[in-house]
Amino acid sequence: MRLKRYYQVIILIFISLTIWPSQRIFSQLSSGGWPASATWSLPDNDISRVSVAAPDLEAIRVEDERFPTPYRFAVILPVDISIEKSGTWEQLPEGGRVWRVEVDAPGALATAAYFDIFRIPEGGKLFLYNENKTQVIGAYTEANNSPGGQFATELIAGEKLILEYDQPAGSDVLPSIHLYAIDYAYRGVGFLYPYGSSAETAGTCEVNVNCPEGDNWQFEKKGVCRLKIKKASGTYWCSGSLLNNARRDHTPYVLTADHCLQGATVSDLLEWIFYFEFEAPGCPNPGTLPGYKSITGATMKAHGGDAGDTGSDFCLILLNENIPGTFDVFFNGWSRKDTTSPSGVGIHHPGGDIKKISTYDQPLITSNYVSNPNPCHWKVTWIQTVSGHGVTEGGSSGSPIFDSKGRIVGTLTGGDSSCDPSNLDSPDYYGKFSWSWDRNGSDSTKRLMDWLDPDSTGVFILEGLQSGVPVLPHGASIMLFPNPFTESVTLKTEGISENSGSLEVINLTGITVWSGSVNIGGSSSVSLSFPGLSQGMYFLRVTFPGSVSTLKMIRQ
Repeated sequence: MRLKRYYQVIILIFISLTIWPSQRIFSQLSSGGWPASATWSLPDNDISRVSVAAPDLEAIRVEDERFPTPYRFAVILPVDISIEKSGTWEQLPEGGRVWRVEVDAPGALATAAYFDIFRIPEGGKLFLYNENKTQVIGAYTEANNSPGGQFATELIAGEKLILEYDQPAGSDVLPSIHLYAIDYAYRGVGFLYPYGSSAETAGTCEVNVNCPEGDNWQFEKKGVCRLKIKKASGTYWCSGSLLNNARRDHTPYVLTADHCLQGATVSDLLEWIFYFEFEAPGCPNPGTLPGYKSITGATMKAHGGDAGDTGSDFCLILLNENIPGTFDVFFNGWSRKDTTSPSGVGIHHPGGDIKKISTYDQPLITSNYVSNPNPCHWKVTWIQTVSGHGVTEGGSSGSPIFDSKGRIVGTLTGGDSSCDPSNLDSPDYYGKFSWSWDRNGSDSTKRLMDWLDPDSTGVFILEGLQSGVPVLPHGASIMLFPNPFTESVTLKTEGISENSGSLEVINLTGITVWSGSVNIGGSSSVSLSFPGLSQGMYFLRVTFPGSVSTLKMIRQ
């Protein structure tokens, strides 16, 4: 059976330039700009070069067949590059200087840099780019200096990685940087290349999340992220999701799989990268790399299940930085009830590719997993839909499965589904959220309850929370029932200090189709009807002074 298992925030914006036929990449915590070598047209033949030996790809292939999960896409190769012992300095006409070094990794599909010393002085700028400058990241400045001195970069397409430090005129302070390792990517980076190229991407049966199958899941998808995981001597793709907690305070918890964590050190976690909004803008595969936003660095809070061998295979990690207001994310809701769901979806990043969606229309089945005797997993079989037959693949590990009301009820451990026609209907297995809640161990390092319900409120079901909006005060709640409804629906509040609020019914295209006001407050309820509202999925936005809540609503 196949298993599917730096304190910086980076926004990637792609801009077509007329100077080069390239895509310019800016990061949020960078100052932008272009390398001085490009501005002054410095020749590239004078760059100092450091070569690394290509790894034994056949031996790597054998290892990947033996240990297929989590999905390794790169091996980490040691280097020893610093300002003092490597590279070449060149004087600029305006008085500044440029230091450059090229790292050659023969045969690599992409590379990335890992620094264990990273200290940029005031005015200095560090850029990284590939041979033709079709990818440029930076400038990294003193704003990127982290307390621990570690730093990690995005992937750069190709086998040549150039580092450039631009020293301003009048400055004699050198940076303190040491590049100790690079990623040598040998698969799983097809998103860096045009679709249809030789670079590997997800299977052709997969369904992009913005196809019609994702219409009812536009909030939930915003919480799902891709994880670039560094551990031991390899780099891996996994998937995960932001989680809401009972305090509804936007604490950036991410839920993934324990088998994605296994072997990672505290230091490794500081160099994990979490990618949000990495998806096709529409249903077809995009012709160019979509933009995305990312956060680097995390701390492990709880994990359990021995990678699925004895329990539910969950891992809860806390991002080392709060989600910025510029991110459009959703802290997904969850249910810890051990009850089946009749239908729903899985949202994930197979093979590190853009976000995909898989659909099920038969009830989840309680199951054990492989030799694990405990009934701690959900068994699911995916179906053919209008746009394909979404399944899971390596890289989907740790991704959430949602019930019919959009709540997370499990995380992917493994299974046999694939785009191979003979495996389209093979089952997958998700560690139960209900089991991860309190049944993998007896203390806070082995269960979810201590982190997601820190005040022991006993909540069983928690709805999702949009980022960037005021939240309800602690202890307050807004509920909607029955849901689905036919003629009317009851809105119930608990602990709301304001008496009047506004209501908006929003359809799946974001258009407000009904609006009104409500006098409710305290702990009370009111019956609502929406004349002329056709059957389908909607969102009810409830706004009180100082807080906004959005609830999914289905009219039958």
